Amino acid sequence: MQKYLALFRGINVSGKNIIKMESLRKAMADNGYGNVKTYIQSGNVIFTATEPDKNRVKQHIEALVQKEYNLSLTIFILDESDMHRALHLNLFAGPDDIEEGAKKLYVTFLSGIPEAGCYEKLLQAPIGDDEIALKDDVLYFKLAGKASESKLSNNLIENKLKLRATTRNWNTIIKLCAMLKET
Repeated sequence: MQKYLALFRGINVSGKNIIKMESLRKAMADNGYGNVKTYIQSGNVIFTATEPDKNRVKQHIEALVQKEYNLSLTIFILDESDMHRALHLNLFAGPDDIEEGAKKLYVTFLSGIPEAGCYEKLLQAPIGDDEIALKDDVLYFKLAGKASESKLSNNLIENKLKLRATTRNWNTIIKLCAMLKET
């Protein structure tokens, strides 16, 4: 069995793309996924599957969501090594940083590795004192102030990098890593 984490992009935000986690857990379990657990309402699902190919799992879950909820969503499928890498490559924090300052740290998973010119465009965007760092297909950022005041958004990131993206705060990343390890 393979252990996976599915990160759903853009569900349960501002009253759009509503999926109840209880319903999602049931739909996934009914479709052959094991040990299905969710964390908060933003579409974080830990589960096991017999399929070793992450891309096939992604395609299957996206088709399942289309069928069950009539939603066309981007879903990121990560395994333990992906999460371990994301946790340990953050230039702004370490895996044990779960303190108050960690609330200003975010991890954005990208659908691919951005071209250098696209990353330069993001670096030149008007993001104030917020800091960003790219490691392959993961973008890390540290906010200078409140998240509600930051110009860094998924829309800006996707626009500049020309890739799909989904973002989670640092505390969520740490929790998801722990849950994935326990599964």
